[in-house]
Amino acid sequence: MHTQLIGKAAAAFLTGCALVAGAVGCTAATQSTGRGPEPAGVSTTMTDLATRSGRWPTGAAQLQAAFDQLDRECLSTAGFRLPSIPRVSLPVPENEAAAIDLDGRKQHGYGISTPGDSSAATANPNAYVSSLSSRDQKRFNDVQFGPGAPRTAVALYRTGRAAVPTAGCVARARRALAGDVQAWAAISYVPQQLDDQLSRKALQDASYQAALARWRVCMAKAGYPYASPEAAVTRLRREHEQGASGSGFRRLEIAVAVADGQCASHTHLPSILLRARRQLTAQLPAGNLSFLRSVTESWESAVARARSVLSDTALHDHAAGSASPSAR
Repeated sequence: MHTQLIGKAAAAFLTGCALVAGAVGCTAATQSTGRGPEPAGVSTTMTDLATRSGRWPTGAAQLQAAFDQLDRECLSTAGFRLPSIPRVSLPVPENEAAAIDLDGRKQHGYGISTPGDSSAATANPNAYVSSLSSRDQKRFNDVQFGPGAPRTAVALYRTGRAAVPTAGCVARARRALAGDVQAWAAISYVPQQLDDQLSRKALQDASYQAALARWRVCMAKAGYPYASPEAAVTRLRREHEQGASGSGFRRLEIAVAVADGQCASHTHLPSILLRARRQLTAQLPAGNLSFLRSVTESWESAVARARSVLSDTALHDHAAGSASPSAR
């Protein structure tokens, strides 16, 4: 479940970017952070990207915020006032308590029968587009994606490919941050592709398997003898799909999720898994490491540009506020 929790929240950022486009055995220190010595020949930032940890959550949030700002500014020149995108709170994998989120589990379990916070969905900019007349909706799409919505296919990691807009405000904002739409696609999707691959391999790591064995003992004592956090989620989701519902199922889901979180905290399962994922980065084939190095350079440059955009916006807002009559 912990890989799923991290993956879901991180994927929310990528989905958020797509939404804009579419609408528009360890030491105590290691256990608390999941960070160990970085492998030789692999920079810390490369590892951060490949595992979506370290600097990645902050950088990804800054990229999203800067893209949102540039996109809305571009649309405003055509008379469209797209609402600001709610900021996605990305997980910090090194913060084990936040990654487990016991309070969230106590309210929503695994989110199977009781979805979590839906504020981001209710503030979907698609609602703004839907409120426009048919004529303005067409004009909005032309401004956002260019007449005819031209796209190009971009090769990603391994056999992955993404079709990305090459015109309109979306492409303009992406070029402003990443240099070109190809680089934007790489920095947006490759980290998730790599992290998914490393997470699958990390599940077989000896230290993780040892922690998982302790987690099983803990869960069995709590009365929930599941083989793994993933197995617990899969079993409950299948039962829900087969008709299990109501307050009884919700109580069971929350009870299992809370026990899972407590046992994960007791055994430091998320931190041990993160450490294994980070260590596995150096074992990627040389060609993949070279590709990761190139994507990392593009990511660092884009984040620097994003910070500049956000800084300029903050300075402009401050100056405007100081000049307003109410500020005098």
